[in-house]
Amino acid sequence: MRLIAPDEGMLYHIIEKRRPDLAKKIRNTRTIETVVVGLGGQGTRHAELMQQYGTAITAGIAPGRGGTRLLETIPIYNTISECLTEHPNIAVASIWRHYSTAKDATIEVIEAGIPVVVLISEGIPVRDVRDILVAARKHNTLLVGGNTPGVIFPPEGIKVGMLPDVFYPQEVSTEEFGPKGVTIISRSGAILYHLSDALASVGIAQNAVIGIGGDGAIGSTFRDLVPLAMEYKNTDLVVIAGEIGGCQEELLAEDIQKHPEKYPKPMVALISGAHAPEGKTMGHAGAIVSPGQTYGTFQSKKHALEQAGVPVANSQYDLIEEVKTKLNDKNYFDVEHYYKKMKTIWDAPAKKPGWSTLITNVMPNNLLISGYPLQDIVERKGFLEVAYLLIKGEFPDKKTLEEMRKIAVTAAKLPVPKITRLHNEDVSKTLVKYLVLDESLAAFPQEGIDGAVKKTIFCLGRAARYLSGIYGTEKALEKLNENEPFSYIIYRAITGNSKVNEKHSRLIEAMIVACVDHGVTPPSAQATLIAATTRAPYEVAVAHGVGAITDVHGGAGAKAAQFFNECIKKAKKEKIDVSLATRNLMREYIEEGKRVEGMGHRVHTKDPRRDVLWNLATQTGIASEHVQLSKIISTIFEQVRGMSLPINVDGVIGSIVADMGLDPTIAKVLFIYGRLAGLSAHYFEEVASQPRMRQINFAEAIYKGEEMRKIP
Repeated sequence: MRLIAPDEGMLYHIIEKRRPDLAKKIRNTRTIETVVVGLGGQGTRHAELMQQYGTAITAGIAPGRGGTRLLETIPIYNTISECLTEHPNIAVASIWRHYSTAKDATIEVIEAGIPVVVLISEGIPVRDVRDILVAARKHNTLLVGGNTPGVIFPPEGIKVGMLPDVFYPQEVSTEEFGPKGVTIISRSGAILYHLSDALASVGIAQNAVIGIGGDGAIGSTFRDLVPLAMEYKNTDLVVIAGEIGGCQEELLAEDIQKHPEKYPKPMVALISGAHAPEGKTMGHAGAIVSPGQTYGTFQSKKHALEQAGVPVANSQYDLIEEVKTKLNDKNYFDVEHYYKKMKTIWDAPAKKPGWSTLITNVMPNNLLISGYPLQDIVERKGFLEVAYLLIKGEFPDKKTLEEMRKIAVTAAKLPVPKITRLHNEDVSKTLVKYLVLDESLAAFPQEGIDGAVKKTIFCLGRAARYLSGIYGTEKALEKLNENEPFSYIIYRAITGNSKVNEKHSRLIEAMIVACVDHGVTPPSAQATLIAATTRAPYEVAVAHGVGAITDVHGGAGAKAAQFFNECIKKAKKEKIDVSLATRNLMREYIEEGKRVEGMGHRVHTKDPRRDVLWNLATQTGIASEHVQLSKIISTIFEQVRGMSLPINVDGVIGSIVADMGLDPTIAKVLFIYGRLAGLSAHYFEEVASQPRMRQINFAEAIYKGEEMRKIP
C-alpha cells in the first residue's frame, strides 16, 4: 500500500506550524527525519521497531558513543549539535534517557531547534519538568510527554515511541492509503490498543494517535493538543481517552465552553477509573484522586465534559456507537479486508535471527565491497583507496587519498625494533608479535569521523615497515621519497629492490587488493570479530586475525607457488612436457597424502578474481610458464583425480609470484597484507554497530550494504 505524501499528514501540519522553514525542506526532500536520544536497551529496541514501521531515523545521540552506529547502519553522535551539523533537517526527536539525565538531554534538543520532541522518559522530577517546559515555550516546541508511549501517524508510516503497529489508516483504494480519519489523544498507553481494535472493528480509521503522557506534570495537555488536531483538515473527529486524577479533562471542558471556535469538530471522550478508591495511584503518577477534592474524580470529569457538549462513553461499545453516530456511520476501509491483512501480518513467521554487515557481499562467483565488484576494484584501484572503501563505504577523493598516502608513508618511515624470528616461525606469527607491541600504533587516535580509516592506513604503513624487517629489506626503505606512491614502498619492502619496477609494483598491489576481504566467515575475520566484541584494542584484535592466517587458512598461495616451481623444474630436469611433469608430480603428491593447494573454493566455482589477475599479469608482461600452467592445472587435476576443482585466487597469485621469481612465501605475505585492511574494517564495524560481548553466529550475518554498482 502506498502511504500519503509527507506534506499531507498531521505530523507535517504540526511541524509547519512550528518551523515553516523546515516544512519547506520536507516538501523538497519528501522525508520527515527523526533522531533517537538515549540508546539504552529501550531506546535501541524501539528504534528498531520504529524503523521497521517506516520511520526515517537519521541519527542517534549517545554521549561517548559518537562515531558508532545504531542498528548497524545509523550514525551516532555525542551531542545533538554535532548531529545537526551533518543532518540539519531533523524535525522530530524522541528522548529515552534516564529520568536523572532526561532534563539536560531534552533541553539540549529543544534549544537546538527541533520542533517536535517526544519525551518517553518517566518519573522526571517536577522541578526538571518545569525547566523543560520553560525551554519548550521559549522555542515554540511541541513537547509530548514525559512518560508517554509516543505518537503514531498510520497513513504517513511514521511512529515515534513505543506504540505498536495496530493502528490503521483510511484506504482510498486497494493500493493507496488516505489521510482522513479519527485522531485519538490519550493519557493512557494501554487503552490506546483497545481503542484501535474497537474503532477498526467497524471500519473507522485513525490518522493520528498521541499518547500525552501519564506523569503528573507533562508538556502538552488535552487543551493544547485537541485544538491542534482539529486544525488539521483531514481529522473528522477527536477521541480523548482520559483517566482519573489531575484536572486536564476539566480544563479542556472549560476551554471548550469559553472558546468553542477552537473546537469545530465532533469529539467523544472515554474516562478510565470510575471505581478507583481515593488516594490510590492507578498505574500513572497522574492517575490519583486526592481525598476530599471536587476535581480529578470520574464523576467530576464526566460532568464537566458533558456540560461542554462532549459525550462521555462508559465502555468501548458505547464509544463505538457514539463515534459512529457523530460520523454518520462513515466507513474508512473494508473491515473484512482489514482483518485479512492483519491476519497476514500476525501469522507471518518470526523474523530469522541475523546481524548486518555493510562491508562485503559474498556471493557465488562474485564479491561486492560496498556494492563494487572486487574484480573491477582490483583492475582499477590502489590498496589505500580500497582500504578507505572498506571502512567508509566509498572511495576517497583525490585530496583525501593524498592525506591517506601521507599517513601511510609517515608510518612506514618510523623505525621498528630489530626483528627476531624463531626457526621456521610463520610470518603471520612474527607480524602478530610486533603489531601487538607497536606503541605508535596503539597510541594513534581512532576517534572522530575519520579516526577509524586513518588508524587503518597508519597500520598498513607500519605493517610495510615490519615486513621489510622480517624479510631483511630495510635498506630499500632507507631513503624514501615522501611524494612517491605508497605502492612503491610496498614493492621495496617485499622485494628489497630500491629501484622500483613499476609493472611488478602494479601487479603486487593488485594481488594484495584481491585478498582484502571475503566477508565475516573466514577464520581470520572471525578471530578479529570475537576480539572486537570484547572491545580488545585495535592492534590486538587485528593481530588475532593475522594470527589465524596459517598454512590452513591463507597459506595456499605459497604452497601453490612452490608446487608450480616444482612442476616447471621437473619438466626442465626430465626434459618432458610441463603438463606431463605436472601429472606425474601430482600423482606423487597424492600417493604421499599431500594436498595440491590453490584448487577449489567453498563458495566460488569460478573465482571472480582469477581472470583479472591473469589479464594484469599478461598486460604487464609478467605472465610466463607458471601462469600458463595455472590456466591448465584444473584440467590436469581432473585427469589425475577425476574431480573438477577450479583454480582459486590463491593458485593464481602463487603462479604470478613464481613467474616474478619471488620467494613462494611472498604469496602468503600478500594475502596477510591485503587481509589486514579487511580485518580492520570488520573490527571498526563491530565496535561501531554491535553490543559488547555478543554471541556471534557467523552464519546469521546479512549483507545490508550497497547494491551492485559501477566504479565511478
